[in-house]
Formats: sequence, C-alpha cells, structure tokens
Amino acid sequence: MAKNFPITLVTILAAGGIALTGCGGSNGTESTGQNGQTADGGVEPETSEITVADTAGMPSTFLEYGVEEGFFEDQGLTVNVDVSIGGAAAVPAVVSGSVQMAGSNSVSAIIAHDKGLPIQIVAAGTRAADQPEEDFARIVVPADSQIETVADLENKTVAVNTLENINDVTIKTLMDDAGADSSTVEFAEMGFPDMLPALDNNQVDAALLIEPFVSMAEQGDTVAIASPYVETMPELMVGTYLTSAEFIENNPETVAAFQRGLEATGAAIQEDPTAFRAALPEKSNIDPELAEGVRLPVWRAEVDRESLDFLNEKMAEYGLLEEPTDIEPLVYDE
Repeated sequence: MAKNFPITLVTILAAGGIALTGCGGSNGTESTGQNGQTADGGVEPETSEITVADTAGMPSTFLEYGVEEGFFEDQGLTVNVDVSIGGAAAVPAVVSGSVQMAGSNSVSAIIAHDKGLPIQIVAAGTRAADQPEEDFARIVVPADSQIETVADLENKTVAVNTLENINDVTIKTLMDDAGADSSTVEFAEMGFPDMLPALDNNQVDAALLIEPFVSMAEQGDTVAIASPYVETMPELMVGTYLTSAEFIENNPETVAAFQRGLEATGAAIQEDPTAFRAALPEKSNIDPELAEGVRLPVWRAEVDRESLDFLNEKMAEYGLLEEPTDIEPLVYDE
C-alpha cells in the first residue's frame, strides 16, 4: 500500500505533529487596564494576551502567520497558538477557560451548542474554494486500493482527525449522493500526521486529509477519490473560531480585536498567497517545493449562516443531532 513518503513527513511524525514557531505560552489572563487606542484606531482590548487552540495543518498555520506578521499586535493583542487535534478536543478547553479562543470545525461547534455548552462562534475559519481541484482537502486511498469512488467506501474504515465532526458529515453526504449506503462506513480517529502511516499499515482503507498533508500524500503511493468539502457544498465554511459566552461578556473589545486580526490575516493572504506559501516550510516542516503547490483555503472572517444551516440539517439526518438545533444563539453578533 502507500509507500515511500517524503522525509518531510517522517520528520513531522517523529515530532508528533506540526512544529509551529511560538506555540503555546501564556494562559492569556493579562489585562491591559486601559481604554486606549490600537495601532489602527480600534479600542484597546480588555485582555491583551490570549491563547488560541487551533487544528494542526492550514488552520493553525494561518493563525501563526497572522501572529508573525503582526496583524494581531496591531490590534493590541498578543496571541499564543496552541495546536490541537481538532475542534472536538478544543471546545472543552474553551469552556474550562484553559484557552480563550479555539478553532473548531463547524459541526463540532454545532454539537457543543446543542449540548448546551456556553460557547459562541465569533468568526469563520477555513472555507472551501468553489472548484474541486482547489479544495484544500482530499479523501485519499492507497494506489493499489480497489476503492475508486466514494461509493466504494461502503463497509470500509476512513481515518478522520476527530469523530463526529465535519469530516463524518461530508463523507456520508458524498456517499449518499453517489447512491451508496453511508450507514455502513466506519471512522477511525487519529491526527492528520498519523493517517498516511495508517494507510501504509492497512489500519484504515482511506483517509480524509487537509493541506499540507494532501500535498505530502501526493508524493507517495496514494490517489485521491474526492474533494470532500467543495463537492459537499462549494465555499463551505469548514472552520470557525469560538469562545465562551463568559469571555465575550467580559471581553467584548478583545473579541473585536481578534476578529480584526483574523480579517487582516485573511486579506493579506488573499492579496499575496505566494508570501504565505513561502512561509509554510518554516511553520510546518513541509518541503519548499511542495509548499509552492499547496492548495489554500479561503479565509473570510464573516460567519456563513448558510453553511451552518446546511450542516445543521445534515447532522440531524445522520444522527449527530436528535433534530436541527437553533443556530442563531450560536453566532455572536456584536
């Protein structure tokens, strides 16, 4: 099965995950005690230093890029990035207060809200592109696999980064759209860096990867059978940034500063994606030549309610919710 992966992936696996510069750090409780102005004229945040948990891969790399480029510092905010396995793991950290913000896939955010956890989405995270070839995610299988399409995933096991998240929903949606029985597919939870070795060792039949792991997989003996996010819904809001209701109540200007930092980061990458790709080798241990061809998500801070509504209905269909939940209280409106 999948053999001969590049040394860059081996390096990442040995490290146990993506190595990001400046990750971790403060618990983010330092208060400014001021009502001054930020570099761009905004109101000084109540809390000047926060920790944000975000998913390994493009989500955390995006955030770290914004930190290093000074987009959050311009808002009077010091952001420490804590890399997580995914939203399902990060949400409890937000609720407990061990981190102030977290990147979470949209499905995990909806599940947490439906369970009554006091969280709200304050901004969008990663979005899918509008064309399959530009999707930053792929479902991949070994090159010698008999699996040729998503319909062939019946009675197969697919690696996903966390269970009951957006990847479950997109895979099942594509299977049903192809006329397959999505109730027969099984999911195995593991970090993105562990998925290609799992394919190689016959532990799973397929894996849903995001960049830069997609580009790494393309250097080995794998083939892609689907672009899951775009094929589910073009421009699907895959990721979100959320925090606790208590943190919002006590720190509205901090939330606003974080939103502005996200907007500035996304705008900079859209304006000069080459600069972002050039920064990837330092942040993710990806080979510079691979970084040049990495497919980038779309980043716009505005929350896409259409995506949330679509996923809400699908989650009820697939048993992740008893019935569609009320989405409106989940989204923070200033």
